[in-house]
Amino acid sequence: PRPASVLCLGAICLIGRAARAPAGPMEEAKPGEAKTEKTADEKAQAARAAEKEKEKSQVQCEVHKDAMVCSDAKVLGVGGIKVGEGTTVHPACLIHAKLGPIEIGAWCCLEEQVEIVNNSSEPLIIGDYNVFEVGARVQGGHGAKIGNANVIESRAHLSLGVKVGNGCTIGVLTKVPELEELEDETVLELGAIEAHTKAAKRLHEILKETVPRAHHLRKTTKA
Repeated sequence: PRPASVLCLGAICLIGRAARAPAGPMEEAKPGEAKTEKTADEKAQAARAAEKEKEKSQVQCEVHKDAMVCSDAKVLGVGGIKVGEGTTVHPACLIHAKLGPIEIGAWCCLEEQVEIVNNSSEPLIIGDYNVFEVGARVQGGHGAKIGNANVIESRAHLSLGVKVGNGCTIGVLTKVPELEELEDETVLELGAIEAHTKAAKRLHEILKETVPRAHHLRKTTKA
């Protein structure tokens, strides 16, 4: 029989070999599944890109060389769109010439989420120096037209057939009814009476404190 020391040494060697031995094959994720998923994503991205290119190819859009139309803005429709000199169209805007053309003049500004849609075969003409603030909406048709130097404030809505003159201000959240005609320098404000009443009261409180300090006041007199 072998000595005990020899047996112990052999056992130690066997343990060392087992520790150095490579682990058995572990269960790995099937590369085919990941590859298939990645391929599906690539196909979906390619399909979206092709759809965007198709939409662009169907839109006749003339942009002045000095205008700025962000690529994230949606410019759609078969009616044709024209953007004038110096005009800026921000991301998330929608300009949709569903039937008739849309012509936007020079030096206008369309902020984010502005929607200008023409459902009519008649052209929608927008003049120069107009500002459309965030979320403003314009609906073409029935002779709708916008003149020059107007401000359409945030989330204001020009309904079907509205005609706006020059130098008008359409206040926040104000909705102009269908076929309305606004003369030059018209100002429309939602809740204007209440706002002006509060402003007049605040002004009175200020003047009640300041005027008597600088002036003598007339009292009621009898004839």
